[in-house]
Amino acid sequence: MFPLNWDSSQRKVFHENLLSIGYSQEFEKEYIRKDGKNISISIRIYLIRDESKNPTAFWGTIRDISERKHNEEVHKQLYEEIKEGWEALRRIFVLNPFPMFISEIDTGKLLEVNRKFAEQIEHEPDELIGKTMTELGVWFSDQVKEAIFGVIRRDGFVDSIEMPFRTTTGNEFWGLFSAQPIEYMGKTALLSITVPMTDRIKEEREKQRLLDEVREKEEILSQIFRLNPSAITLSKLNGILLEVNDRFLEYTGKSKEDVLFRSAIDLGIYDNLKDREKIIELLQKDGVVSNLEIGMKTADGNIRPILFSARFVESFGEKKILAIGHDITEIREYAQELENLANELVRSKDLFQKLFQLTPSALVVTDWENRTITDVNERFLEMAKMNREDVIGKTTPEIHIWDKVPNFRMEVYELLSQKKKSKI
Repeated sequence: MFPLNWDSSQRKVFHENLLSIGYSQEFEKEYIRKDGKNISISIRIYLIRDESKNPTAFWGTIRDISERKHNEEVHKQLYEEIKEGWEALRRIFVLNPFPMFISEIDTGKLLEVNRKFAEQIEHEPDELIGKTMTELGVWFSDQVKEAIFGVIRRDGFVDSIEMPFRTTTGNEFWGLFSAQPIEYMGKTALLSITVPMTDRIKEEREKQRLLDEVREKEEILSQIFRLNPSAITLSKLNGILLEVNDRFLEYTGKSKEDVLFRSAIDLGIYDNLKDREKIIELLQKDGVVSNLEIGMKTADGNIRPILFSARFVESFGEKKILAIGHDITEIREYAQELENLANELVRSKDLFQKLFQLTPSALVVTDWENRTITDVNERFLEMAKMNREDVIGKTTPEIHIWDKVPNFRMEVYELLSQKKKSKI
């Protein structure tokens, strides 16, 4: 990754910068494309850290600067031709594809500008001569201006400094600014050239925005993962655990350090290893496991029923297994309670039927709404001298039980109705 001409001290500086400030200095390297063409690229490496600020990975930006390198060669040729005569300089100056201007060193007044410069700052070229960059508002700030001229006073020139500018209408743009003193009409002047790079800055800002957005979403997902009421694990295909949440640790009674980079089999979590075989079989077949009930050993030696689901996920270019398990002990207990109640109800019903049939008195059960008979005991059938099918679903007048006391039935229902109303 390093340029071949870097010595050990340069590589050391690269690593120190990367670890201390989170990104490296931008460096250039020659690269041979598949088509055999040799191009120049500019590389900058950014460090990614986890919640504990420990380095976990890095990412980088690679920018094709072949054109810029080519332009730098053009610039060198420009400087050499300037020495040969003003006319050659004038032609190159006017036709240069990058914004250029010549200014007085002492006052900053513009002596010459090319059309690209006028277009860049959104101003008519004929109205620029005699004005300064400060008057036009092109310097982004006084601090930027002072920084540039501080470098010129120190080094005698500036070369490809990345900096912001403003157009005369107030729009911001970025460029690689270079400047060097030259002889102009018998006096020393400053020749400046700017390589526009606004698009690249926008791209980098967009990348940073996306990176911030990803980090924010990762933080949200991390909270969901950690606080989920179900046990969640992320593991390699061989079962080695890479990440677990708090509920999983609660189920197992172990610390995070005790479980990470170990397999569930090593931890003795499965009550039956055939459950693990079934999970792998379903994953390989369908890529997903849904609501499979398995047994999980807890720290106290008990077996918890777990409703288990899992699927394959891609993470950092590697296929992994994301699994979630929910303890259904309470659900199982509730289901058992319902079953016990149902059984008790059946037993109670059987007991009622036995008592109902063995009672020596005649018993009749009728529907309150339609007054039809729903059940009778054997004593009633004996006294009425009827079969069960002759009475079930009929009313007592229909089977002529109360023919000799016609008002008795009505009086009974009236009395029962009064008692029912008094309770309400």
